[in-house]
Amino acid sequence: MTVPYTFGNESSPIPLSQLDANFATIPNYANTAGNVVNSVQANITAVGTLTSLSVAGNVVSGNLISNGILSATSNISAGNISTPGLISAFGNITGGNFSTSGAISAGGNVTAGGNISANSVSISSVLTVTGNVTTGGNIAATGRISAQGNVLAQGIISATGNIVTAGNFVGNFLGNITGNLSVGGSNTQVLFNNNGNVGAAGGLTYNSGSNTLGILGVVSAQGNITTGANITVTTNAIVGGNLRVTGTTQLIGVATAPTATTGAANNQVATTAFVTNQINSVAGNVGTTNWSLRQVGSDLYFQFNSSNVARLDQSGNFTTIGNVTGFGTL
Repeated sequence: MTVPYTFGNESSPIPLSQLDANFATIPNYANTAGNVVNSVQANITAVGTLTSLSVAGNVVSGNLISNGILSATSNISAGNISTPGLISAFGNITGGNFSTSGAISAGGNVTAGGNISANSVSISSVLTVTGNVTTGGNIAATGRISAQGNVLAQGIISATGNIVTAGNFVGNFLGNITGNLSVGGSNTQVLFNNNGNVGAAGGLTYNSGSNTLGILGVVSAQGNITTGANITVTTNAIVGGNLRVTGTTQLIGVATAPTATTGAANNQVATTAFVTNQINSVAGNVGTTNWSLRQVGSDLYFQFNSSNVARLDQSGNFTTIGNVTGFGTL
């Protein structure tokens, strides 16, 4: 007695006597299979096109290429990873080049031996990339962001740890920066806060070679201005307090000061005008303790104890209130 059967592309009757327990033994190898419902399986060395793949554990493979979403509740470790959808893992994502039109999201570390190209990158720990990181959105990591190449983002780059890159950082930055910065302005121009942005202007310069600070406009200080070098002012220097100069001081050019009143005897600066006025005020009164000469108009008076005793006019006439002795002995 035989029983008809179909196996693969072959069909023929089989003797009923051969339908024993060995007939139902699971083969070690199979070219095709229907639904595999047993969770414990041997290695699957090749598959066709998978419409979806959900893995509760780790994903370890060579290259991962998908037209949809790559998602794992644990780690993803592969060669190159390429998908237009989401690359998501609750653990770590490790591989070569990562390319996705969607986002990369990891609960652990993301380590790429090549480049990362994604719409956005969100990591709960450390992002380490040997190549470039390019995204049209945000890059966020609660740990460190380290890249040997460029980190390019249209949105915000955020890290609670360090952001380390061997190239340049171009864009707005809030936080601490260690290293060289490429900034606007010309050489020697000093950077300043310009409405929240970094600004530079030709009127504020510093030359480190000559240790010179150049200011084109006004210098305003509520406290002291102290310098061990020269202060050069091309316009006015207005000092509300004291100007204290130590050491040898030389004024170059014409220095002017207010003219003191005639007869002033304090510590203020004596100008040439004050000296002239002072000389003119005493030029008509030259004398000793008791005697003095006093000019009145064109006449010169001789005074003794402030009393006129003789007069010499401009014509040479000499007049005295006493006697005139000739050929006497002095």
